[in-house]
Amino acid sequence: MSKELFFNMRAEEMALMYSENFTKKDAELTGQELVKTILNDGLVDPKKVFSNVVRLKAVMDSADKSFREQLDFMSKDSCNGVEFTPTAPRESLNYDEDHVCVELSEKIKERQELVKLASKSKDKIFDSEGCEVPKVSSKFTKSSITIKF
Repeated sequence: MSKELFFNMRAEEMALMYSENFTKKDAELTGQELVKTILNDGLVDPKKVFSNVVRLKAVMDSADKSFREQLDFMSKDSCNGVEFTPTAPRESLNYDEDHVCVELSEKIKERQELVKLASKSKDKIFDSEGCEVPKVSSKFTKSSITIKF
């Protein structure tokens, strides 16, 4: 089978993979059930499946990005139960062009470093105006897995 024929068959399969009433919630539940089944059955190495899920996600993310760049939606559209709504570009001001904003931003960074130092220190820390820098609480992110391939 030629590579081109294989890709055409896969594209056709992708177009017909899910019915119109397959919701985002259904997709999430399907993924969770897939993991439960793999972990409970023990028929395949979960790390091997996970590694291929990561690769497949990269393929899908790349395809998503390419479709977004190449398809032109002029107005709200719906296909196969999925709604596409184009949005106009949003304006974003370049605050870095204003010297006052730049100075304030630098002062905030300096203050954050001072607060960080005070929070980790056993001693009292004072700022340039002689005011005690308070110790602040901290919060932690969730643990995660870094993946490279």
